[in-house]
Amino acid sequence: MDYQLKNNFLTVTLSDHSAEIQSVKDVNSGREYIWQADPKIWGRHAPVLFPVVGRLKGDQYTYDGKTYHMGQHGFARDSQFTVEEQDDKHIIFLLTSNEDTKKCIHLILS
Repeated sequence: MDYQLKNNFLTVTLSDHSAEIQSVKDVNSGREYIWQADPKIWGRHAPVLFPVVGRLKGDQYTYDGKTYHMGQHGFARDSQFTVEEQDDKHIIFLLTSNEDTKKCIHLILS
């Protein structure tokens, strides 16, 4: 689902899939500041990269004797977020632990 925030200067569109900013548009000129995800070139806008940026050696890490697999740029960019709080000026997205995140990270997300 998409959400919008607006003020006198900008309209910002965000998605609850990955909490990704999809658009930042100047209200007066209509100018778009965010890449518009042309799938022929790169199909994302501005993904949230969490808990790592880049790639881990072998796409894995070991913590407290247990090995965890984590793909490039972590898992947040492919996760579904929930909206914790929202009005026309702000939005708070929440990412919670699930079976997929528990395979990737030793931390418990709220």
